[in-house]
Amino acid sequence: MKHTHLALCLALAAGTVAAPAFAQEITLKASHNANATEPYGVGMRKMADILKEKSGGKATIEVFDNATLGDEMESIQGTQIGTVDIAVTANETLANFVPDLTVFSLPFLFQDAAQMDRALSDKAVLDEMGTALDAQGFHLLAVFSAGTRHIMTGKPIESMADMAGLKIRTMQNPAHVDTFTAFGANPTPLAYTELYGALETGVVDGAEAANTNFYAQKFYEVAPDWAMVGWLELVAPVIMGKAAYEALPDDVKTALNEAGMEAGKFQRKAYADSDNARVADIEKAGVTITRPDTTPFREAAKPIYDKYVVSDEQKKIFELIKSVK
Repeated sequence: MKHTHLALCLALAAGTVAAPAFAQEITLKASHNANATEPYGVGMRKMADILKEKSGGKATIEVFDNATLGDEMESIQGTQIGTVDIAVTANETLANFVPDLTVFSLPFLFQDAAQMDRALSDKAVLDEMGTALDAQGFHLLAVFSAGTRHIMTGKPIESMADMAGLKIRTMQNPAHVDTFTAFGANPTPLAYTELYGALETGVVDGAEAANTNFYAQKFYEVAPDWAMVGWLELVAPVIMGKAAYEALPDDVKTALNEAGMEAGKFQRKAYADSDNARVADIEKAGVTITRPDTTPFREAAKPIYDKYVVSDEQKKIFELIKSVK
């Protein structure tokens, strides 16, 4: 059986795929920026397995790890121009394209990873995310997690006061920049792929990450102090370009949506389990772990909400999230 990449079909047909193309097996290219064994990779392969089963082998997903198809920004753009079919991206990057999703980038939005999972399993929340994405030309397949986020540095952080003046790498997201400014740091937006070198050379003094990627990417080698503040539960939507999704046969669309939702639930649990397990690994690696009082961080973050929950859609999403107990 021949394989047909959806992106190629779309490019050849200028946005409309001829029916005969789908007599062949459909292979969707999926991009993410983590190692294959990290929860992003595990989640995407779970989605591929479920899709293949639900579609009776008609459709599958080829997963490209470690940003081999481009970083997150490039992968999102790839779904728009047809070089990537599926992208897993931190919400913070995606919010540059879909401003209403900025709500999910707010500090201390969720109570913890468990409440985040409940919210991202809620149909009303997912429908609103889907609506916001659809309006900007994307289709929501799933929502992954990138873990509970803490702060890595080259010196121990015992309290928020120790953040003063530190150059902290953040994602290229205004809400994150404003949050770390509120914490007293000097936020420095930088691509994830450049982070290890920036820490090693002193371009930045620290960064934020989850236990899982802090350990997997060996950031502890260049930032051996780890302040567990849980300032963010990082949401990672899994998206397709709307045109590419609409070009799929109806039965494949149904199978893909079901595979996405099931894989999302699976991946979020996998990330939470991984984060919990990595604490012991981090300690064994010789990292100095501190657990500062989060109350000052939470108080400093409150004004961020007023700035970024402004549109009717943002207010609706925010209230729906907070209503999930």
